Amino acid sequence: MTDALAKLLDVIATAMPREEVEAVWAFPPVRREGREHGVAVVSRLLGDDRRRVYRARYAVGLGGASRGAITVELEPAAEGPSDLVRSVIEGVRDRADEAGDAERLDLTAWKATGDERAATP
Repeated sequence: MTDALAKLLDVIATAMPREEVEAVWAFPPVRREGREHGVAVVSRLLGDDRRRVYRARYAVGLGGASRGAITVELEPAAEGPSDLVRSVIEGVRDRADEAGDAERLDLTAWKATGDERAATP
């Protein structure tokens, strides 16, 4: 996992409990104007087969004084039944003109890390 995606997951963890994060799909990043730009879709469990879906954007500086600087934005995109998630992913790809398919991230270690932090006094 890239540093940018790890930072994105850190921002997600501050916005919602890790156990409510069902899945994160990341689109391939695009490099332009000295930055790497990425988009992801986050599915949050609300219960009763309902999800809140978020669009996340990040940018990483690739050179000069901004090298390694990461900015992340997380915004709600939709709320509804579980079958809504796929349509939001498609809509994000269409609106953002993303090349390639979104890849579902393996959140196993990320969720376990959160559990360890919670258990640490």
